[in-house]
Amino acid sequence: MPRERKFSTDEIFNTTQLLLMKYGYEGFTFSLLARALDVSRAAIYKYYMNKEELILDYMNSTMQEVYDDLQSIDQQATFQVQLDELLTKIYQYKDLHQIFEMTYYIQENASEIVMQKKTSLKQITVNMYDVLQKLIEQGKKERFLNKKMPRDLILVFMLRSISTPNRLGFAQEEWIRSIKELICYGIAEQKISDTNMTFDLR
Repeated sequence: MPRERKFSTDEIFNTTQLLLMKYGYEGFTFSLLARALDVSRAAIYKYYMNKEELILDYMNSTMQEVYDDLQSIDQQATFQVQLDELLTKIYQYKDLHQIFEMTYYIQENASEIVMQKKTSLKQITVNMYDVLQKLIEQGKKERFLNKKMPRDLILVFMLRSISTPNRLGFAQEEWIRSIKELICYGIAEQKISDTNMTFDLR
């Protein structure tokens, strides 16, 4: 019997990402993965009992990578400098929200190993959000962001803006600059306070 081809962690994670993007959570199977890696399903089962374990391992690894990237931002720099670096870094992962939303498919009554991996993912996410929230507070302190605007709303708007499909094919630098302008200044040509318009935000 010929020896089974070996595969690296990076290889199985990268292939898992590609298949999840193409087929979604329900369509992703070890049969597809084995075919893509050119190995037997048994080779994958040596490391993972089910696809939930593999997907969560992949998510934990990727989210930790994102978090480490955010941690490398110079927190002593001005808000605008940090925001530029943040948007550039997160843009690299702009399509991953489609995969991370798949965690909702994983049942709460799953195996203990799966639940431990899911808990670990939640903790990394909390750590990442803490970094982002500190940046938002600095933006408010430096008066680039509206102090009255809820922090969580700004955070969601920021992340959703980055994940918006660039259907017109703008260059990455131009696209990121436009997102930054939206975050800091909105879509109005003038500030609302400079016009005769009034809004009841209660």
